[in-house]
Amino acid sequence: MKQDKGNRTEKKKEETRKKIISAAMDLFNKQGFDQTTMDQIAVAADVARGTVYNHFTEKEAIIYDYVQGVIREQAPEVIGRLEKLPDTRSRLIEALRKSLEWMHIELNKDIFEIYFNYRMQKGVQALRDRDARMSSVFKDVLERILDLGKETGEIREDMHSRVLAGYLDTFHSMTAIVWLVFPELFSIHDGINGNVDLFLNGAKKQTGKSE
Repeated sequence: MKQDKGNRTEKKKEETRKKIISAAMDLFNKQGFDQTTMDQIAVAADVARGTVYNHFTEKEAIIYDYVQGVIREQAPEVIGRLEKLPDTRSRLIEALRKSLEWMHIELNKDIFEIYFNYRMQKGVQALRDRDARMSSVFKDVLERILDLGKETGEIREDMHSRVLAGYLDTFHSMTAIVWLVFPELFSIHDGINGNVDLFLNGAKKQTGKSE
């Protein structure tokens, strides 16, 4: 009986958390992040203000949780599609392009910038505290692709796929931020292709000859 009660409590907490996220994201998109208050989120979610703070200590955490939840929900299907592509390069390019949709970069650039800044600010603290909640689910997708690349001999085996995934995720995030600020410099899709080629081939000038 205690276990059943505990399960019901956890389920109710999760339902409340999802209500808060849904209400907050709707407000962020309608009236802007800065114009939205925690009080407004509580009213829209039909919960007490304290309940919002019990789940999220700051508005940025809501966006982070939202993006991670979308990736977590869709990742298995996406990985299944990626595995059918012919090589590591095509899988990585498709995964990075999909991440733009996950992170709302083309639908709402402010959302992505807030998400990225929050993740960077909390990243070091999360590593120090071993807080798995701040681990990017997108890295799991990249790690799976790189593991496949190792199986086919395309990716070096002396570095852990998680480490390599972290490098590429950082390249991609920084490129996206530069594009947000200076969209006239390059298309984001060209940036993705360039990052994948740089990641796979290094910065050495390509001569077109095997060496």
